[in-house]
This record gives sequence, C-alpha cells and structure tokens, in this order.
Amino acid sequence: MVLNIGWFPHSTMQQIRTHRVGVSFDVQSFRYTGSRILDVASGKQAVEEVFYLRPLGFYSDRQGKKYEYTAEQRQQDLDWCLAASRHYQTRIEQGFSEEHARGLIPFDIRQHWVMSANVRSLMHLLDLRWKADAQLEAQKMCEQIWPHFQAWVPAIAAWYEENRLKKARLAP
Repeated sequence: MVLNIGWFPHSTMQQIRTHRVGVSFDVQSFRYTGSRILDVASGKQAVEEVFYLRPLGFYSDRQGKKYEYTAEQRQQDLDWCLAASRHYQTRIEQGFSEEHARGLIPFDIRQHWVMSANVRSLMHLLDLRWKADAQLEAQKMCEQIWPHFQAWVPAIAAWYEENRLKKARLAP
C-alpha cells in the first residue's frame, strides 16, 4: 500500500519513521519548501497552514506529568512561529541558503511524505502508534490510515480490528 501523508508535523513523520520495519518513505525536503515560510512572514499564509501547534486542552505524558495548553500559551507560540518566519526571511534576504536558514524555524513545520508498506508492516505500525499512550498526532495519522487499510485488505482488517486494534501488541 502506498499512502500520501500530509499536513502532519515533522515530529510525527520522525515518530513513524523510527518504527519503519518494512516501511519505505519519500519525505518532502524543507530545502524546496522555504517559500511557505516566506509566505507566513509576508502574511500570504496563516501561521497554522505551515506550522503545527497542538489543540488547546489538557495533556499528560507517559511519566504522568499533567498540564494544560492554554489559549494564552498557544498565542505566544503562534507569535513565536511568525517571528521565526520573519527571521528566516531576513536570513534568506541576506543570502543564506535554505539549508542554513531552515535550522532557525520551529521544529514542527507541517510535513508531507509518501509511505509504502506491506500488510504486516502496516499492522506493526498501527500496533505501535495507535495505542493509547502514543503521540497524539501519530494516533490521528493512524485514524486517517485505517479506512484505507480496511478497503485494501478487508478480511485482514476485520481480524485485526477484532484481535489487535489499539491493544499495543506487535504484529506477527
């Protein structure tokens, strides 16, 4: 199965790539997408069209730390992304290469990639990244993959849903 994944933060692609047993990736390079950052700096694109920030709400991590991501904090983060985009623009105007300037922007720029996997590898990925304590964004990506998996191999998907889905077991 070949999936075109988009609009997810860079950290999600890295999370998925980390457990790539049998999965192949072709990832969009920031070297060729700097115009999106320049569009944020100039006001042609909204910050959140290019950078990802988590939704407002209450969160906890695997160590039990609990916190709230407030509207005020989120606005500060949006402002920081805009300021970083403007700093990127300044460096580009000063002649910096995209490879150098991209190191100055927030990490979770929205990323696009193509991912291909066989059935076993995709089940392994779902096992690891659709469990309750997985990264929120990876869980959301798995939700988006699931209907395509069901359409691709309906009998296996039915078995998987009954026996393994979100149970954090590793695929056979």
